[in-house]
Amino acid sequence: MTGDEKTDEPPSLSDLDGWRGAATEGRLAKYRSEDIVTAIQRIGSHGDQRLRGDLLVHISDRLMRMIRPRVGRNHRNDGEDIVQRAHEQLIVAILMPGSADGKALRKTFGACVASRLADAIRVELKYASRNQSFSTLPSPDSDFEEETDAFERSDDKPADQVEQEVHVERVLQKIDDPRKQRAFRLHMEGVPLEPGKGTTSIAQELSVSAKTAGKWIAEVQEFLKTEMGVSNV
Repeated sequence: MTGDEKTDEPPSLSDLDGWRGAATEGRLAKYRSEDIVTAIQRIGSHGDQRLRGDLLVHISDRLMRMIRPRVGRNHRNDGEDIVQRAHEQLIVAILMPGSADGKALRKTFGACVASRLADAIRVELKYASRNQSFSTLPSPDSDFEEETDAFERSDDKPADQVEQEVHVERVLQKIDDPRKQRAFRLHMEGVPLEPGKGTTSIAQELSVSAKTAGKWIAEVQEFLKTEMGVSNV
């Protein structure tokens, strides 16, 4: 839904019958994405799961309609890897209301989608730079050329480090639990397990104890060592 389209006022967050009616009658398309995300997060994992599923299906379809037209088919696998990566990250964020993206999607949905899509394109370009057999240069009219160029200019990591990070990311996709994936990604970004003065933490982002977050990270590390045959992850 674009900013030029008229939106209807959604039911209150406590009016589950109103949301059920909107889902059944096909009125969700008239609500802002931010309002639907907020409703999904408010229902949570202990509320009406059928309604939550209906809302997730709707927002998932909306995400695909936003992402697919903005990814050129000149990328590897016709850009499908980029689409799926961005879509998955956004769905995981919606299901994690305490995460940075989970909060952003409640307030600035479109901007958050653009940011995650730019990230997905950046990862693909890094992969392509190490695998020249694929023709994956971005098209000149890419909506995200400016964002990906900025990422490339600011990234001075050694090539072997970039290659390993891309490999790690692909192995992480094999882990079924998105919370464990998120915990390890935050760990790789240097986010601490427990909060310090003026800082956030992995435990806070995932709404779990530091002990649980640490256990997840250790499990992912062991999985990566097995899958990649390395010991420095």
